[in-house]
Amino acid sequence: MKNSIILWTSSIVIVIVLSYLKTIFSENYPITGTIGIEGEKITYKLDKEGYGDSHQIVLRSDLQEMIAKIVVIKNDSLITIDFIKKGVFLVAELNRDIVDKSFYYYLQLDTKDYTKRIPIKENVHFRFYGKISKMLSIQYYFFLFIGMILIVRSGLEFFNNNLMSKKLLILSFVVWITFTILINPLYLSYKFEYINHSITPIQNLFPLDFLIILILMIITTILTFNSKFQKKPITLIFSVISLVLYLI
Repeated sequence: MKNSIILWTSSIVIVIVLSYLKTIFSENYPITGTIGIEGEKITYKLDKEGYGDSHQIVLRSDLQEMIAKIVVIKNDSLITIDFIKKGVFLVAELNRDIVDKSFYYYLQLDTKDYTKRIPIKENVHFRFYGKISKMLSIQYYFFLFIGMILIVRSGLEFFNNNLMSKKLLILSFVVWITFTILINPLYLSYKFEYINHSITPIQNLFPLDFLIILILMIITTILTFNSKFQKKPITLIFSVISLVLYLI
């Protein structure tokens, strides 16, 4: 019992840590930071993606007399969007109808004697995706994380003499095939607005990395039921390969 708890805990921790690393090293991870102007702090978070028809950019400023605006670069022309003060926060809304689906932007902060550009030289690329319902998002992340946890757990079962490898692999297969065949294609259809807009290439709905994990899972499950491989670390190898595919 104690060994099982340790293995389950390790599986959850591994998936959480790797998911966090995958997020912060993603090209879509927001640019964040804190700067000082006239002795006051301004904290910013520059998002690179949004869902639906609008998205808010929020600053936190201790400086009272400051005018902040977003400068959007659209077709070689500039569009400025002013921030509205709400307490210590400054809020500006990006409207898809105005700024377009994909564009570049930067912040401009103005005081009486000072002008600051964020980022200093480069521009931030932003893209709008289609609106995804909260229920679909919950299902997407639930099946993705549960599937990965079960895959890792089945691999760690090697250190428990593979006593539950077959059951864990079957359960992993049920969750992962549901995610790969049903949940993920629907999620991608809404994200990239394929529904009622275009004929979607089949490869766009079934990412290669998830399909490879599914195929490897089937092969691993078959081998596990073969007595010749029951004491081999095939589930562990499968889990490691799956984690690498998940990260990339």
